[in-house]
Formats: sequence, C-alpha cells, structure tokens
Amino acid sequence: MGNKFLKIRCKHLSEVANKIHELFGPQAIVVGTQEVYEKGIRGWFGQKTYEVTVSIPETNLPEERKKSIVEKKYLEHSASPVIEDETKKKKIEEFERIIRETQQRLKHKPITEGESTIPQKAKVSGETETPVVPFPKEKLREAPPREDVVKALREIRELLQVMSVETAPTGIPNEIIPFYKDLVQQGMSKRLSADLIHTVIQNMSPEHARDPKIFIERLALELRKRIITTNGIPVCSGVPRWIVFCGPTGVGKTTSLAKISAHFAIHEKVRVALASTDTYRVGATEQLKIYAQIIGVPLKIIDDKKTAWETMQEYSKYDLIFLDTAGNSPFNTRQVKELREILQIIKPYETMLVLGAHTPLEDLRYSVAGFSSLNPTSLVFTKLDETRRFGSMISLILETGLPVGYLTHGQNVPDDFTLATPGGIVELLIEGKRNRG
Repeated sequence: MGNKFLKIRCKHLSEVANKIHELFGPQAIVVGTQEVYEKGIRGWFGQKTYEVTVSIPETNLPEERKKSIVEKKYLEHSASPVIEDETKKKKIEEFERIIRETQQRLKHKPITEGESTIPQKAKVSGETETPVVPFPKEKLREAPPREDVVKALREIRELLQVMSVETAPTGIPNEIIPFYKDLVQQGMSKRLSADLIHTVIQNMSPEHARDPKIFIERLALELRKRIITTNGIPVCSGVPRWIVFCGPTGVGKTTSLAKISAHFAIHEKVRVALASTDTYRVGATEQLKIYAQIIGVPLKIIDDKKTAWETMQEYSKYDLIFLDTAGNSPFNTRQVKELREILQIIKPYETMLVLGAHTPLEDLRYSVAGFSSLNPTSLVFTKLDETRRFGSMISLILETGLPVGYLTHGQNVPDDFTLATPGGIVELLIEGKRNRG
C-alpha cells in the first residue's frame, strides 16, 4: 500500500493539528505548508490561510472524508452573493486602497500566527527540502506579537467592521443601521461607530437588537463604560498645586480658567492665585487682571524661567494656582517648546488641554498631537452651546483615553460650567440627536 496526499486549509495552524490525528491517526505526517489567500469579494479582501499537505497511508483513509469546519466556512464564504451596487463598489474601492497601504507597510514583515515546528519547503534554488517529521500533538507555541503587526491587524479589523455595516450588513439587523449613520453624522469616526455597533450587538439577543429603545440604552451603557472623568480638582490644604490651561487659540481658555478658579475661590473658600504666560496676545493680560480683581485673587505674569521660579516661591502658601497660557497653533513648535520649559520648572499637578466641542475631529487630533509634548493629564471642552453634534468630541475622548475634567458653555463667570461625568457626556450625544429631530 502506498501513501495518499491530502491538502487541508485552515486560518490557524493549531486548528488542524488535532484534526489530522483524529481522522488519520499518528501515522499521518505533514509534508509541507504554505500561505495562500482565499478568494474574497471580487478577488479582494481574501483572507490569508495556511495550506497543509499531509501524507496518509491508504489503510488509514476513511471511506468518505467529511469536510472540515474550515472547508465548510470557506465554501459558505465563496457562495455569498456579489455586491453590485455602485455606491457599495466605491466604498469597497476605498477599503481596497487602505488595505493595500497597510499591506505595503508590512511588505517585508509577513504576518504570522505563531511559531511553528512544521517544516517549510526549501526556498533557495538547489536546496533540498527539510526532513518530514510527524505533526506535533501539543498546541503550537504562539510567538509574542510585534507591535506593528498588532496595530496593522487592528486597523484591518476596524475597516472590516465598517465595511460589514456599510456594504454587507449580514447579521446586523436593518433597524440598527440608522444608528450607525447617525453616529457618523454627529461627527464620530466610522471606525469607532462600527466598533460600538458590533460590540453592542454581540452582547444582545436578536430580538433585543431589533428594538431601538433597548439598543440605544445598551449603546449608552457601552459609551459610559469607555469614558473616563477626573471628578474635579482635588484640594490639599497647605500643598500648592499648579493647574495649567493650554490649548489652541479661540477655544476660551482664559474664560474657562476664570470660571473654575472663581468657583474654588468664592464657593469652596480655597486659597487661589492666578498666573499667566500669555504675553503674545494683545489685551490678554488685561482681561485676566479684570477677572482677578473681580474674584479677589492675586495675579502674576510669567515671561521666562526666572520669573516662573520667583512666582513659585511667592505662591507657596496658596492651595491652587491656575496658570493661563497663550493660545497658539499646534504647529507652532517654538512657542510650545518655550511653554514646556516653564512647565518643567513649576511641575504642574494637572495640565488641562482645552478644546472646542464644536471642532471637527481631524482638527481635534491635530491639537492633541501638537500639545502632546506638554503631557496633558485631562481634557476640558468648551462652547457646548455652539453645537448640537458631539460625535467628534466623544471620538477624541475615546481615542486619547484622557479623562475629561470640565465642560463649559456660555460666557458667565463663575457660572456656565459643569463637572464632567460619563453619563452627562453620553446624554449630550443622545440629546444632540433629539434636538436635531
């Protein structure tokens, strides 16, 4: 009796190990493996699989070999209908472009599922093949994933989630699609919107997923779980804590600082002092002086490292010192560097990055990147009264992972601000939908 050769495909090499021994016994040996790509939609988005060639004695062959789970899934996938809609074609082309870019970055870094003891075919011309050894019974040891590979896989997974919602919503109730579209219309990124939709649906029964009221409750719950807040600024009597307000121009840093500092000075009876490094903007110092006089607190101007040190000594008996900084473009690296040198001296307890809630997501990302060298510890969002779309704000909160300290609205000092809470931020998203009809 001779040997027969069979080819088996699987997504993970560990899937096929036990199956081979179960079907064909310990006499089965692996001749070789290679990476192949299954056909996807119109030849694109094909998934990488492993094709394992197994040598099996004829006496061990079952009379009628059943298809493996991997083969069944492959056949089901191949039988899925082809998308012909023009709008969906354009979206698929966009995903193709992004995935090609990702694959290009990984061109010299092939993605592996783990380390394997299975012999590979010879790659060099004239080199003999490696000896054939039995397939190991124990589970294959997985190699620690590289950071770049993990990031690329995460990007592809997110893109496929978006595609599953926008182009082929199989398994996603039609009643849920409008919620995804509304999240995107509110300014939330497509990736985050799709991820939220998939996460919520996975934890719901099909009946509940089709109920809009239940779905929006679960969506709000999932968002509240992901949002972090600071619960305000803690005060320790006798320990001076510097609170820095930084951010781009025109977001209302000075007004927000005045509101919060006035609250602590007037309502909390905390020893408060003000300082400012804003010597660039005309009238900025005068505006803060007026606020300081109304609140009844001292104000110092810091224009270099020497005056920063002197102000620290003078304010050593105050509990909270609020430092206003010049609003500048996140691309102005020189000005950000000068501010960083001053912060290295005063060693702030908290650095709040102040951003406008009405700002588009891409601009918010630029601001975070531009001020990242200042090591912001929390976020403050202003101008909530100037928008009804809060998706970009929530997207940034979840992308950065930074906690939110305060939310401000209006110009009244010391009013028109509130302590941020996860529930309050999520309600803004839900109310924004309602207010827009």
